[in-house]
Amino acid sequence: MDVAAIEPGQDFRKAMDLSVAACNVLLAVIGPEWLDAENVAGVRRLDDPEDFVRIELASGLRRDILVVPVLVRGARMPRADQLPDDLKDLAYRNAVELTHARWKSDMQVLAAALRPYIGDAAVEAPQALATNKEKESAGPGEGVAGRHAAGGGQEPAVPASGVSAQMIERVSKVLAGYIGPIADVVVRRAAKQCASELDLCGMVSREIEAEADRVRFLKACRS
Repeated sequence: MDVAAIEPGQDFRKAMDLSVAACNVLLAVIGPEWLDAENVAGVRRLDDPEDFVRIELASGLRRDILVVPVLVRGARMPRADQLPDDLKDLAYRNAVELTHARWKSDMQVLAAALRPYIGDAAVEAPQALATNKEKESAGPGEGVAGRHAAGGGQEPAVPASGVSAQMIERVSKVLAGYIGPIADVVVRRAAKQCASELDLCGMVSREIEAEADRVRFLKACRS
């Protein structure tokens, strides 16, 4: 996190530039609202030369680091004419799309693209997450989630709470329409802290950025 890594009084522009310089790969995760997202002043963030995301991406492109656009939630690649001058090259970088329907194969494509630059060990986490997704979608008797990508522990099929496995599956499917396949992980973790489906929906709805989408999500949960 930039906020934790940059010391007080340090020029954040220089700090981020140095950090990017040490990277082998920079992933630009692009959602459907990425291109038009605005800051608190109502200015498009990509048009703000001091925006952290713009600084980091511009630094990576300038240094000719491998910058991989990762498209999520049905996002499309921005065109060059939609980007500021220092980000225009991003439009010509080949993208990887992560979709709910092709989660495992999409993650394998991303892992294969990263392996030559960061080695086998560093891509084990994306591959493990893809495998977990496949196991979590299995029916009764077909297995439960495998090892966590980072922690190495087991994710229980049913949490020790008042939320049933059926509730978890239902809420996960609804939430996935807004935040993608990571919804399974978000819902399972939140379920451990909730006593009802209503509590669960309220907690995970915070993961949805747009207020209108949150309202639609909560309405779908109640139907």
